Amino acid sequence: MRRIAVASGKGGVGRTTLVANLGIALAQIGKATIIVDGSLTTPNLALLFKLEKVIYTVNDVLAGEATLVDAMYDGPGGVKIVPAAVTLEQIRRVRSERLPEVLHELPERTDFLLIDAPGGLRRETVSALRAGHELLLVITPQMTAVSDALKTRLVGEFLGLKPIGIVLNRTRKEEFELARHEIKTFLNLPVLAEIPEDASVRKALRLGKPVLELSPNSSSSKAIKALAKKLVRMKVD
Repeated sequence: MRRIAVASGKGGVGRTTLVANLGIALAQIGKATIIVDGSLTTPNLALLFKLEKVIYTVNDVLAGEATLVDAMYDGPGGVKIVPAAVTLEQIRRVRSERLPEVLHELPERTDFLLIDAPGGLRRETVSALRAGHELLLVITPQMTAVSDALKTRLVGEFLGLKPIGIVLNRTRKEEFELARHEIKTFLNLPVLAEIPEDASVRKALRLGKPVLELSPNSSSSKAIKALAKKLVRMKVD
């Protein structure tokens, strides 16, 4: 099983949207994929799949009041989603330190586990990173995003994760953006994908649907599908 913590360091780079659609893309090519929302105090994954009103969430699992299977829901393409709670009461009683432990309950026939790790370096961020084996960094081509990603990479490596690459998200090919080779050199990691700024993504977010479901032939969808295939082909020690 590939356990990939998808992190950004900085919020607002489109990490959760990427995780949701990457999970769908992996499932569409026949890989048993589970997405877990590790952003336990600032959850958004449930909103992307209209799972705000489900009975059980990962918060209940962490509190010992449900099993992981109880909190697992079907998504587009066959992807499985474990959302976090969106109510203040459930957020308050979260025990983020148990996340690596409860994820041992995953079904045996799982090919990919994607963990949406929150921005910053909070306790829940560390818990989400500890639950992974590999680290995929999602950034926009600005220096602040790259700098925060470097900090996240260092923390991830300290926790024993293997950094596997970078996803450049929301690229516009504008003069003010850092060049691909500059980002690659700064973080000393390969750029696995460039996801262009795409009106289809904004439309999908407004309608509460993943862009791969709403606009499967859009430029962003094609780039995410290519990333999924690259991850499947990737050999990891």
